[in-house]
Amino acid sequence: MHSSLVPFALVLPLLGAAQTQNCTYDYTTRQFNVAVENDILYGVAERFDGGTDSLRLNLFKPVGDGVTQRPLFVAVHGGAFIGGNRNEMNELCRWYAERGYVAATISYRLGFYAPPILSTPYAYDQAEVIRAAYRAQQDVKGAIRFLLARSEQDSTDVENVSICGVSAGAITAMHVAYATADMEKPAACNGTSPVNHILVQYPRPDLGPIDGTLNTGTSAAVNACVAYFGGILDTAMIDAPTDAALFTYHQTGDPVVGCNYQQALWGLPLGLGANYPWLFGSCALDPYIQQLGYTADRYEFHPHTGNAHDIHDLPLVDGWAAEFLARQFCDQTTSVAPIHAVEVRVHPNPARERILVEVPGTGSAKLTLTDPAGRLVRTTVGNRVDVADLPEGLYFLRVDAASNSTTRQVMVME
Repeated sequence: MHSSLVPFALVLPLLGAAQTQNCTYDYTTRQFNVAVENDILYGVAERFDGGTDSLRLNLFKPVGDGVTQRPLFVAVHGGAFIGGNRNEMNELCRWYAERGYVAATISYRLGFYAPPILSTPYAYDQAEVIRAAYRAQQDVKGAIRFLLARSEQDSTDVENVSICGVSAGAITAMHVAYATADMEKPAACNGTSPVNHILVQYPRPDLGPIDGTLNTGTSAAVNACVAYFGGILDTAMIDAPTDAALFTYHQTGDPVVGCNYQQALWGLPLGLGANYPWLFGSCALDPYIQQLGYTADRYEFHPHTGNAHDIHDLPLVDGWAAEFLARQFCDQTTSVAPIHAVEVRVHPNPARERILVEVPGTGSAKLTLTDPAGRLVRTTVGNRVDVADLPEGLYFLRVDAASNSTTRQVMVME
């Protein structure tokens, strides 16, 4: 992602679709002036080292929209659970307020113990990183409840809540959206063995309920999640196609949060990721979500062939995400229809000799085939891709037709 929104960030959880409504605006066009409130205190919580953090957020609201029930957009910054700042998401929140949302970027508890004689981002063990992510999840849920409690003040629609995150923030956002049952609390977040630093021990007590204890009294459930190069500990946390809608973006060779099922920081030198947990990135999650039965209007995966922990074209991808989120609560007969999604038929799948592509309304498209590592395998214009000479395995087929694009996962068989 561009540095104006978030710096390079090291990495490291049920509600169905919102009830549709007629939208006064399309919630994709940036058209309003914005009022900003900074440094709003939403809670106080204990840090990993026993200290106390005052947790704050910045709030952005449209001016002159005349709407009394605005959708809520909550943004979570990255930073490996040891750094980053809510101000890095100010620009994105402003964009969403310009579209008609109440948008908030929040701070959450940071930090975890490193091994003896080393410092973070080295981690003492996997439990330390998992516990840091869990604290972040608890804080974000507390922030959502705080914002919903002041819905009358902000003209917020309490039924329409979206969460968005980048990197560690995307990991947090996905667990806020999908890890909602007590049984999904990681074992590492119960009381566990202390951290031993030569002659000093640091206790690791139980971290409490999965929803946290800040601003209790209402649900922190979200309708939709936008995850930019994020991941989730366990796909089973998403257990029904009526769970929160999901939009993911990932560069296929991301060395920090892998797009596949990989250990966090897998591509960084000096053994930085040796004690980090394994995560299901967007590429690994995609076949599971499709098998689960999510409909095309409630799930989008946008892989990009590349090896950066970044967004290759922020305005473009942000536009896709804005259209996706608007579909979750707007009656599309009265709002602007999405222009980047296209329904295609890809068959046979698995394929042995060729893959045929049918795009409604057009005879051909630009077809780009890449492998799971993001390497370009084949590109052509037409309605077929020959694969007879390719090794057996998983590939990603991107279909570009006019102003529309979509990506499908395909299998090649020998």
